[in-house]
Amino acid sequence: MPGESKPDVVVGPDDVLDWSTFDGFTVPAGYPWPRVLGYRGSDLGFLAWSRRRTIEQFAWTPTVPMTVDAGAADIHHLTVSLRSAALTIVLPATTSAFTACGDLALLHAELAAGGVCPHLYFYPATRASRDAEPLKLPPLPSLAEATSIYVGAKPLRQAFDCASLLQFPHLTQVRLFGQLTNLDALAELSHVQRLQLGDCPDLTGLPPLTTWPGLHDFDASNIAQEAGRDLRQQLKGVRLPHASVTRLRTAEWFERDYGLPFSEWPTATARRATKAFRAAEAADDPETGIRAFIRAINDLPGIATPRIVRIM
Repeated sequence: MPGESKPDVVVGPDDVLDWSTFDGFTVPAGYPWPRVLGYRGSDLGFLAWSRRRTIEQFAWTPTVPMTVDAGAADIHHLTVSLRSAALTIVLPATTSAFTACGDLALLHAELAAGGVCPHLYFYPATRASRDAEPLKLPPLPSLAEATSIYVGAKPLRQAFDCASLLQFPHLTQVRLFGQLTNLDALAELSHVQRLQLGDCPDLTGLPPLTTWPGLHDFDASNIAQEAGRDLRQQLKGVRLPHASVTRLRTAEWFERDYGLPFSEWPTATARRATKAFRAAEAADDPETGIRAFIRAINDLPGIATPRIVRIM
């Protein structure tokens, strides 16, 4: 799950929890606290609790197969992480954003009566093999009215099949990251106004930007070098109100440098950090390599954080 961290409290997956324990906690302004909650287990008490206590963000990992009606829950952003347990869920009517992570084939989601389709975010678990059959979103007919979707896959892994987006014909905002295939299918999404592409080593088949008459916002970053140059050329003739094509990358960059913690730094700084990292990686003596790397990082310009790393 994106942003998943070490738990503050460990409970059994089948423990029944008293969620009202949090009722007495608020921020100084009086708003309920905590605003963000994460839970892994099978207790559904949080749904009844949230009918009378707003939850800003709730991240849930079910541990057993479940069919859940969360329609009356007051959860503004609901995230579900699917690992081994199938989930059929009616989404909260108040949810403005819904995120699903992991094995998306385990998901069946529906809207509550009178509910409006939320912004959709998908982080599919992909296979390491790039030759694996492209991954598709599961059929989600109840969410066919979606207007905004985000798919965060990974480069250099199993590709995401863009044709599976055609089940959402009303999309106006499409944001896609990672290894993509069947990009030509995006031409059928005629209402697109905002298109964002990132971390894409291959954009073969991407329709020309003139395909979408309502397009006014386009952003592409960390994309294949050749495709990026073509997009920059297109932008000279399209003149969109908001458009940028940045960080054009070679195939070698994706293979060697993608995922390094400083790969998103300014280009010149990232280049120096990467060089120092590679030198440390190749050092015969690990300690010598690490010390040299720390010195190099501490000497970089524009590092805003305190230099808390010291060489003893």
